[in-house]
Amino acid sequence: MKMKKKLSAPLIAAIGAGVFVALLALAYLFASGLLHERDTGIVLSDGTQNAPVVSSGSQMLTAQSVADIEIGPVNAQKVVASLVRPTAYSCSIQNTLYYAGGSSTLSCRQYVKDGVVRTDTLQASGSVESTLLRRGDTVYAWENGASSAYEGNWGDFTDDAAAMLPTYEDVLGEEVRLLDVGRQDMDYEPCIRVEFEQGGYRCVYYISAASGLLKAASFYSGDTLVRQVTVSELKTEAPEDQVFDLPDGRSALGENH
Repeated sequence: MKMKKKLSAPLIAAIGAGVFVALLALAYLFASGLLHERDTGIVLSDGTQNAPVVSSGSQMLTAQSVADIEIGPVNAQKVVASLVRPTAYSCSIQNTLYYAGGSSTLSCRQYVKDGVVRTDTLQASGSVESTLLRRGDTVYAWENGASSAYEGNWGDFTDDAAAMLPTYEDVLGEEVRLLDVGRQDMDYEPCIRVEFEQGGYRCVYYISAASGLLKAASFYSGDTLVRQVTVSELKTEAPEDQVFDLPDGRSALGENH
């Protein structure tokens, strides 16, 4: 029998994290204001996508065109707005929180295909601890090895938040005060570097012009690094269909897969 519950965003996050350090990370992020949804002015293309995309009237930049233009405070937001996230990809995300006396790291793996997003929270060994899978407004959550999943409404939660990933489109908000912008290669990828203030923190985002995805981010309280995010192992080919199977064998991709 399928268990169906309406899950609140905090409960979904708790199930998806599945480990104590993840709960600590969530508590820290919500308390600090680093993890919250803002109106960026980007319109979602339809109700099945949480990842923002720009309108069809915008000119999509390529890695070469970014290298050919001068990026400054005046045009930085327009340049970022012209980037488009790929419709299918997979990547690894590592979040490290720094505090007095130590640090905690949370690792995730995220898969995107046909508007369906799977986010795995990983153990230190790299094995899957728990999974969140979203299709439209429905979310499924289960721990590794479970035979069934909790099913609920996605609500205002975001795919980025599920992976503890900063939403780089935040820099498009009218209230954002840009401190510095420029170009910088990371792992041989041309990136747009944007430094700005948000929620009392100084944030530095590196956005890949090659993939249209966040490459790295750092957050500072004064001059102290309090959080660092890195995205790696990016593959822009579509993940295998079975990645989106539920514990009971059903596919979240639908009957055509």
